[in-house]
Amino acid sequence: MVESQKQKEKKAQSTVELFWQTIPPVWHAARSITHQTAAEEFNITVSQFHTLRRILEGRVSVSDLADCMHLSRPNISRSVDELVNSGYVIRKQVAQDRRNVNLSLTESGKKLIQALLKSNGNKMMGKFILLDDDELDAIARGLISLQKLFRKKENTLSKR
Repeated sequence: MVESQKQKEKKAQSTVELFWQTIPPVWHAARSITHQTAAEEFNITVSQFHTLRRILEGRVSVSDLADCMHLSRPNISRSVDELVNSGYVIRKQVAQDRRNVNLSLTESGKKLIQALLKSNGNKMMGKFILLDDDELDAIARGLISLQKLFRKKENTLSKR
């Protein structure tokens, strides 16, 4: 039993090392694709892309955006101002509390973010299509396992 635990710890340690050798470079490459697509094809910043994406996902206030993006409210507010001035986002005062303002995408904002997501998806597809079916299945299983592991509210990281 002790030997089995040691083998599991050794395997877990090598998996952690592989994680750190793999995920940051892959994440960097994916972010680079997003940066390039946002700037060159759609003439927006990556921050604006993420703001539009989060509004599309249902984040409707500057404070909510700031919290989920780990940025200050003034920074988010500036980004939202630029998106409003570009015609991609509108602000709506909440009738019950005029101090609160909800954000939503305009039709052109929706079209922009959908086109950008499609372009990014196509570029990522160009990478993944190079893999065979077994590799794609293995990556999908691994990603699902990572989602389960890191989405748990009580995972080992929060217990330490």
